[in-house]
Amino acid sequence: MDVAKEAGVSIAAVSRILNNSYEGFSAREETKQRVFEAVRKLNYKANRAAVRLATGRHQAIALCYPEYGTRGEPLDTSSIDVIFGHLSQMLQIRGVTRGAAEANLDLVLMMRGAGRTIDDILQQASESVDGVVYVNPEDDPKLVKKLEGANVPIAIVGPAALPTGRFCSVRVDEFTAGRMAMGHLIVAGARRIVVAVPESQKREIAISRRLEGIKKVVETYSDPSLGYDVVDLPLDMNLAKATFMNHVGRWGRPDGVLTLGGILPFAVMRALQEERLRVPEDVKVVGFDENPLYQLNDPPLTGLRYPIEEMCRRAVELLIQQIRTGDIPPPTLMSPKMIARRSSEAPFTPLY
Repeated sequence: MDVAKEAGVSIAAVSRILNNSYEGFSAREETKQRVFEAVRKLNYKANRAAVRLATGRHQAIALCYPEYGTRGEPLDTSSIDVIFGHLSQMLQIRGVTRGAAEANLDLVLMMRGAGRTIDDILQQASESVDGVVYVNPEDDPKLVKKLEGANVPIAIVGPAALPTGRFCSVRVDEFTAGRMAMGHLIVAGARRIVVAVPESQKREIAISRRLEGIKKVVETYSDPSLGYDVVDLPLDMNLAKATFMNHVGRWGRPDGVLTLGGILPFAVMRALQEERLRVPEDVKVVGFDENPLYQLNDPPLTGLRYPIEEMCRRAVELLIQQIRTGDIPPPTLMSPKMIARRSSEAPFTPLY
């Protein structure tokens, strides 16, 4: 009532504006600004229970993300792959938290894993939140069908977030990412390039699109000395190192290596050191999924940095739009950023 009096509008108008509820209602921008200024001046805090009752919504969204390790057991901090996963998870939580805070919504964290089925998660979500941000979806058609049939709006973040018209999505342009990474190595002078693929992820949509981009940029060159070979490496430091060295023994020494995810750039660097090959003088190295650990390597690693936090924040915006209007927004496509460091010695990356 105090806000309405201060702004010179009705209580109903204040309620509509603060809850962003414009169905059958419109307000001039000047009126909205008067209401927001009154809220700031009076330090008004909405009663969340009253807002839930008035809007018929939970005023909360959920973040559903994969669980690393075994539930109920301490985290295996000796596994660099697990650490990689948690670095990404931290950015996901940060992005969704920012988006929820900006919309004055509560956030519920829902971990999915072997001990919890997607059916359980979707059932809980339909009863407790207004929408779900689902990150890093598994490449499983059955999962996609269940998400499409959910009784709650869903925003998908990740490579499997292909437009279906049933949910909003945010993903990275993996084709362009592949072109950027391979183009960077070629500009740096590499002509015999090994592309290392995480063995357990080789059939995933993201990897397929990266490989398509890599192939495309190579085809744009008419240099007969330019060529590349693809090798699958396990996501285990020692096994990946041994497999890479065996491949090089058969294929011959490369002058460039492009790793498509996980711990692979570190395994490759160890293998090259054991072969007494200098980076970047003898072999130039570029990795995907750049993170702070890349800077600690010697030499520091060049990598593609994915806008994970901004992707998740954008997913919240799309989800809220769908919750409030009932319409599914078009998908958002983002691009990674090349962070050039000494391991490649290439100062820039053109887009091919």
